[in-house]
Amino acid sequence: MNELVKRWCAGWTKADGLVGHEGPGWLEIRVDRPGRRIERVVTDESTVTGLTALTGQDDWLTVPTRSPEAVTKALQGAGLTVRAPETFMRRTLADHPAPQPPDGYSVVVTRENVIEVRLLHNGAPAASGLMAVVGEDAVPHRIQTSPEHRRRGLGSVVMGVLAQEAVADGTTTGLLFASDDGLHLYRRLGWEEVADVVIARRD
Repeated sequence: MNELVKRWCAGWTKADGLVGHEGPGWLEIRVDRPGRRIERVVTDESTVTGLTALTGQDDWLTVPTRSPEAVTKALQGAGLTVRAPETFMRRTLADHPAPQPPDGYSVVVTRENVIEVRLLHNGAPAASGLMAVVGEDAVPHRIQTSPEHRRRGLGSVVMGVLAQEAVADGTTTGLLFASDDGLHLYRRLGWEEVADVVIARRD
């Protein structure tokens, strides 16, 4: 799992335009946003205790784990505030579902540093998402649908187009961290769960 986490992190930092470096058992990413200064993504759970001591104010500690209860207890015991959990997921992209957009919606694909997909309704944004390609891996990012356009399958359309575009670039594997809100969508699209993700910050 550790190598998968590193591969996901390479895609996430590319998609979000961030800079990071690798430490002994973790990846350190400088986010420099309000309430989120540095985020350390753990690749070796044995480093969690030591990393809690390094976690300063507005620093985040992200731990992919198959023992979420024990990790949560350790982080809370170190005085960190545990956020809503996420789920580490992966999928082979070649057979990813790719439904057509509903009537009245159009798809726009742009490519710069990452692949961007937008769904428009009467020319106005309805849903969107990014995909960062790193080697044979593709990492979706910021998959979102405007409130007034939800429950119409637009998230599935965005993910399908992103997957097709990534496969055209030679990728084989999708990796993502899913919030609780997105978990149902990704399960329905055939993504499998790799591990829980416990996220904490120093307030």
